[in-house]
Amino acid sequence: MSVLPRVNKLITDPVYQNYLQKIAEAEKERLYCKHGLDHGLAVARIAYAYLLEQGGTVPAKEVIYAAALLHDIGRWAEYTSGEDHARAGAALARPLLEKSGFDPREIRMIAQAIAEHSTHSAENLSVLGRALALADDWARDCLQCKVKDSCHKFTEQMNQIVY
Repeated sequence: MSVLPRVNKLITDPVYQNYLQKIAEAEKERLYCKHGLDHGLAVARIAYAYLLEQGGTVPAKEVIYAAALLHDIGRWAEYTSGEDHARAGAALARPLLEKSGFDPREIRMIAQAIAEHSTHSAENLSVLGRALALADDWARDCLQCKVKDSCHKFTEQMNQIVY
């Protein structure tokens, strides 16, 4: 029996797999961080730990993982049409979440967090949106990156790393 059955259903969905393939194809020549399953899992783990450490009301683990695994699925749309990947991802996530068994309240929460994750204005973000935004940055291994000197994320991340 799976610990996160709805998340497992989500990541094995052919539509989700297709989005990951489109992203991989679009990022084949990309020098900077990639946005595949590994990145999503890293964001999920970091967001979950961050939210537990913050205390208070923490969304269900499946909600956090689903949001993290879906937060960049709109990347391929951004690469092909210029559409904001966060907004595109929120729209693409809804039918996948519904098919995977998430309820309407969870779907709204996850879609909102996905739409917010590339906005770093903390006072305007939901709890889950802020966790995704921070985890998205913290999941990058900027110190080991060979192209960090030409990447705007490196300087941003170095200014907010918390140990």
